[in-house]
Amino acid sequence: MNLEKYPFLKKVDYPEDFRHFNIEELKGLSNDVREYLIDTLSEVGGHFASNLGVVELTVALHYVFNTPRDKLIWDVGHQIYPHKILTGRKHRLRSVRRFGGLSGFPKREESEYDLYNTGHAGTSISQLLGEAIARDLKGEDYKCIAVIGDASIGCGMAFEALNHGGHIKTDCIVILNDNDMSISKNVGALNSYLNKLVTSKFYNKSKKLWYKFVYWLPILGPALKLFSLKFEKALKDFFLPGSLFEDFGFRYIGPIDGHNIEELVEVLDKVKNMKGPILLHVYTQKGKGFKPAEKNPIQYHSVSQFNRIDGTFVQKNKNETISFSNIVGNTLIDIFEKNPKAVAITPAMIEGSGLRKLYEKFPDRVFDVGIAEQHALTFAGGLASGGLIPYMCIYSTFLNRAIDQLIQDIALMNLPVKLVIDRGGCVGPDGETHQGLYDLGYLYAIPNIRIFAPSNGAELKQFLYFMEKDNQGPIAVRFPKAEEPLQNLDINVDIHNIKPEIIKSHNTSEFDIGIISIGIMKNTGLEVQEKLKKSGISSILIALKWVRPFAKEFVEELLSNVNQFIFIEDSYEFASASMAILEQLSSQNKGKHLRTFAFPSEPIEHGTRSEIFDKYNISSEKITNYLINYIENHNKIKNVI
Repeated sequence: MNLEKYPFLKKVDYPEDFRHFNIEELKGLSNDVREYLIDTLSEVGGHFASNLGVVELTVALHYVFNTPRDKLIWDVGHQIYPHKILTGRKHRLRSVRRFGGLSGFPKREESEYDLYNTGHAGTSISQLLGEAIARDLKGEDYKCIAVIGDASIGCGMAFEALNHGGHIKTDCIVILNDNDMSISKNVGALNSYLNKLVTSKFYNKSKKLWYKFVYWLPILGPALKLFSLKFEKALKDFFLPGSLFEDFGFRYIGPIDGHNIEELVEVLDKVKNMKGPILLHVYTQKGKGFKPAEKNPIQYHSVSQFNRIDGTFVQKNKNETISFSNIVGNTLIDIFEKNPKAVAITPAMIEGSGLRKLYEKFPDRVFDVGIAEQHALTFAGGLASGGLIPYMCIYSTFLNRAIDQLIQDIALMNLPVKLVIDRGGCVGPDGETHQGLYDLGYLYAIPNIRIFAPSNGAELKQFLYFMEKDNQGPIAVRFPKAEEPLQNLDINVDIHNIKPEIIKSHNTSEFDIGIISIGIMKNTGLEVQEKLKKSGISSILIALKWVRPFAKEFVEELLSNVNQFIFIEDSYEFASASMAILEQLSSQNKGKHLRTFAFPSEPIEHGTRSEIFDKYNISSEKITNYLINYIENHNKIKNVI
């Protein structure tokens, strides 16, 4: 992209390039960064509204602090694009979330300015304290800063870290990026005056001298000190909304306008030299500077291509498809209308899990508990114990955060919670922190949980109805981030029989290759089978939907008629259903296992699902080539012998 239209940004590659700017130049740089974001993401897509909201804050942080020596940590990372633009990656922004391109989240491998590979919420304050204590023990003096959003700070983990930070009293700064509250009276003249007062050197020096003085007063000293502390706290509680953080032991400052670069620089410049744990409350607006995103930040949270002028999205021909997430939402509406005991729980994923329409229709029966996965699972267990029918709708990657609750508070007590696990398997552009590649492995290890992996939308839809009537204990349905043609949803499918679907390539009783697919990988198995057929290789496809319970005897009998067999699964190979199933087979059939086509135990980067599957040799073409080469070489060896 031609940078001539961005006069300030074209001069900047790294933070040191603008640390000599005056305030007007910083305003110009902020405007350039915002316009560059809008221009670029309107063409390539990516996280949008959250990034527009932190432009001035990002500029101010890199201006005031000596990054990367000073440690700057970003929670979650949805708001990381301005940071990437200002830290040597502006020319690569068009590659964001694309195969081989920039990650949509902070990534240590990309830049020394990215301290952690993030993607899950609530981790930054814990990391901040670790960095600060490491600095103290090494005897160094750099600054440690974390930026966390108003949703993320509600995490239990964030509260645990605040509690610890107030206890250890190390020098650190938490920036609370609040984009949920409206512009209120707090962001006004009186509040601005109070913030200037509590951050001024005169106030802080006078305060320290006063407490030293009263400490030495005989008899009255302790009482006067206690009164002074209570009086100061009462005044702050009345005028400032940060009493909770003060109670945790953090010095609260704010809220301040996160789009006023002059005020941000002034306050940050004072805060960086203050001692102890500080929380600076900054108000920002999601979608700032692009009217459609300001009006609807949820719709513009993550975008595809859109019209730069009016914000309308570029409509692609989807041949009337529907996402698996929306299949869930639409089906639950029907279930809820007929069954007043049905409820849904989600940890801050109303939109992502396809529950928006359900929530609008049944607001008293859809519980968005916030970014609190542990609470969500235990809460679902309580609902089930209380006689309701809870559908626990959660992304696979976020279910990882509540494994203990899944075991202790649901599975061991055999409570009939319905686990609706979205984004199972490879998630594409969201990359390594969001991959749903662990779930089948640990679900198989937890007692009492039955697992269903649909191969299509019709099976998912029917299984949601099946779950409603099932009361035998916890039950899970696991499906990918994918879409399904609408006309396929009403295909008649049998989800009650635990036996897998069988597709034979030839009319014979013995086969060269057995292909065992798990869930959605049935489609890949069919493609492999068709390609093998063209090469004269016979195969039988064993398409598993019910992963647990597993139709052991039935599959054993089928495998007795194959020379060798493979698994195809959208999981990590060593955290897979395939591995658990293999262990259940007889030693004779185990010996026929040729290979499991799944992901290796390494971070799986971002890209389209097809690009990622091809890279890791799980595409139908790569699997077919492997099998053909193996059979040809095996036959040559047999002929020589």
